[in-house]
Amino acid sequence: MVFKELDELQELIKKSDIKAVEKLCKGEQPVRFQPTFIRTALMLSAHKLKHLNKLDELEADVVILNLEDGVAPAQKPMALRLAALFLSHLKRINSLTVVRINSLDEGGDREIDFLNQFRPDAIRVPKIRSKKDVEKALTLIDPKIKVHLSIETKEAWQNLSSLRVESRVEAYYLGILDLLADMGLPHRIIERSNPTIDYILAHFLTNSLASNVLPVSFVFQDHNDNDSFKEWCRYEKSMGFHAKGCISPTQVNIANSIFQPEVEEIERAREIVKLFEAKPDNSSIVSDIYGFVDEPIYKGAKRLLESID
Repeated sequence: MVFKELDELQELIKKSDIKAVEKLCKGEQPVRFQPTFIRTALMLSAHKLKHLNKLDELEADVVILNLEDGVAPAQKPMALRLAALFLSHLKRINSLTVVRINSLDEGGDREIDFLNQFRPDAIRVPKIRSKKDVEKALTLIDPKIKVHLSIETKEAWQNLSSLRVESRVEAYYLGILDLLADMGLPHRIIERSNPTIDYILAHFLTNSLASNVLPVSFVFQDHNDNDSFKEWCRYEKSMGFHAKGCISPTQVNIANSIFQPEVEEIERAREIVKLFEAKPDNSSIVSDIYGFVDEPIYKGAKRLLESID
């Protein structure tokens, strides 16, 4: 737990004493473990104290403190201070910390200005539509903070390959419900093997990877249906995804297990790299175990090892 007791803080929230909560924010940095292989991104509402207080106990590779959807407008100012408060009081955390702000033209610019001093690992910007939106966000966000983007408008979808205007842009999140609604498509088509959904997932995956950006697949909303969630994770893994949005610790545990590279896959990659790099001219080789190994196969194996180191 971040705080042993929450009674005093709960009283301040009850009184809507935003200034008192803000004074408790220290602006210090915790000791952070930086996972390089991202499997899970857990969404937490930034106005829920009990959830925030477990930040240092979570198993998610990424924890997203949400200020946008699910937080009522009247609660957003307090939620912003609470996000900063818990970020600044963390002593240690094993997850990347991301704050999902509101859209830039709906208070997100002011939220960025406040959050810069507390230095989350990244700020996630919603409702992106164009390269100009990303450039604006980059000018507002501290250069030491990474930038994540929600892909949830039809304009962002059309401009997907051009949104990574700087190396700080390192992750895209597929907001499939908003995206379908913006395109005029019904949510009922979200089914495995639906051709439209398959196209959306494949397009999002390949365009993100071609831009050197981590693609995080959509959040499965029914947190009680773990069987369906497992099937979606397995299906997306078969497509090439290795990161999934989550809304509960149970979903995190499931996705962590499914998207974790298998031992055999890692050992195969290590042997391929070892065999290929042992050749004086790094030429293609034929292995009795792994068959024909050329430079593209070697590079794929090396990328896998680099991602989990």
